[in-house]
Amino acid sequence: MPQSNPMQFAPSILENLLDIGRQVLAEEDIDRILTRAMDGAIALTQAERGFIILFDHDGGSRFHTARNLNRQDLQRPKNETSRSIIRKVQFDKKPVFLQNALEAPEFEASKSVRGLKILSVICLPLLHAGELIGAVYLDNRSFRGIFSPEMFQFAQKFADFISVAAAHALEQQRLRDNVEALQRDLREHYSFGEIIGTHPAIMQILQLVAQVADTEATVLIQGETGTGKELIARALHQNSRRANRPFVAINCSTLQENLLESELFGHVKGAFTGATENKIGWFERAHGGTIFLDEVSEMSPALQLKLLRILQTGEFSPVGSTRLRHSNVRILAATNRNLQQLVNAGRFRDDVYYRLNVIAIEVPPLRDRASDILLLAVHFLDYYGSKYGKPGLRLSSKARAQLLKYHFPGNVRELENMMERAVILCQANEVEAETLPIDLGPVESPPPVEQNVPTFREAKQRLLQEFERSFILERLADSGGNISQAARASGMDVKNFYEKMKQHRIDARAFKTANKPE
Repeated sequence: MPQSNPMQFAPSILENLLDIGRQVLAEEDIDRILTRAMDGAIALTQAERGFIILFDHDGGSRFHTARNLNRQDLQRPKNETSRSIIRKVQFDKKPVFLQNALEAPEFEASKSVRGLKILSVICLPLLHAGELIGAVYLDNRSFRGIFSPEMFQFAQKFADFISVAAAHALEQQRLRDNVEALQRDLREHYSFGEIIGTHPAIMQILQLVAQVADTEATVLIQGETGTGKELIARALHQNSRRANRPFVAINCSTLQENLLESELFGHVKGAFTGATENKIGWFERAHGGTIFLDEVSEMSPALQLKLLRILQTGEFSPVGSTRLRHSNVRILAATNRNLQQLVNAGRFRDDVYYRLNVIAIEVPPLRDRASDILLLAVHFLDYYGSKYGKPGLRLSSKARAQLLKYHFPGNVRELENMMERAVILCQANEVEAETLPIDLGPVESPPPVEQNVPTFREAKQRLLQEFERSFILERLADSGGNISQAARASGMDVKNFYEKMKQHRIDARAFKTANKPE
């Protein structure tokens, strides 16, 4: 028998219980909940080992975590704990409390109890709304009776915290699973194969595209250069009743006004110098299909007026002709500028703007959907790897971390070009960070002389923040997004590591997504 119970039930223990309980309840990720709960349970009870398991609907293990007193993960927890005790709790939905399991008649024949020489045991059901969702297992092989009845009561109270937090996290996981299933259905049903991404903003765009594609509504797509506005326009066309008719994309910023007008509406012979014959414009050629006007904000006022006419009536006249023609086309438009601001400044016609802006789609820049960066990078790596005869290329952990640190002013187009370059230069099976552009990372212009130069403390703090972010990114990249593993490799407590992640706005899911193809 030990000389004394190592835990004295002073008010500080109650405060510790409440503090750990609050930490568990504040978490949303199921892995972090189990990690915090397991560490808290061992700290409260001084158990030699602990194991938390969450069950699926069939009673099988869905999530679990296991630790020993030194907070080291047990690699094969099922071989370290008594399966007979866990099965009893799972079947009866009642707790098991044993001060000497070897002398308990109910378990004296248990091979796992005898083989593991288990003495003190606490095993608690995790119940939510009367349903068993999991179990907490704690044991000790060094002393019998190390768990007192008071300790057992405390453990039961703590199990209530775990039950509430785990049930909430499982519900959130179920909702995420449902969303992912809806996303798969959405992509399988519609022609969205070229639009890569699982970020909520992208999924909202795809849902909107699915709603309005098979209508005649004019759509205005706004977003920075390189975000994939034309892909959205093509998806609208491909999922409409016009899908078997022409899709014509015109960039309004690349042609002079007279040439653009001729391209759009055609011209008659002699309309201007060089017009040696009649020409049919794209509005006539695309009859029955879709016209996509990219960078529509660059249209001159005169062309905007012609566009307004065709938006209102479908009528137009070729350059140099007074004869009216009719075109049945759906008009989609895009711009990298804020049309509303141009209207307010008198640089774009408000009547044209309102005609174009029936349905508005805002495509976010890549930096605002960072969780898609590695997914897109792997996609382009596979595509160009096949194109250049280098299949099976992978991104090194440092390359992944480097990509996540970059802000991509050129958006998806810049990332695609970067991956094509990496494939061409790569001489092994893995793309290293050094293969990526050497100027990766935004370069700030030196401040003017009149601006204040940062103090030593400010410069030191800035460098420290940059180091912290890079270090966290690299550890997560090495661990494939496993926060507990990354924290151990860093020599940090999981709680502190996670706090650093939140501080630097780092999402571990990006690393898990990127590892799937590998």
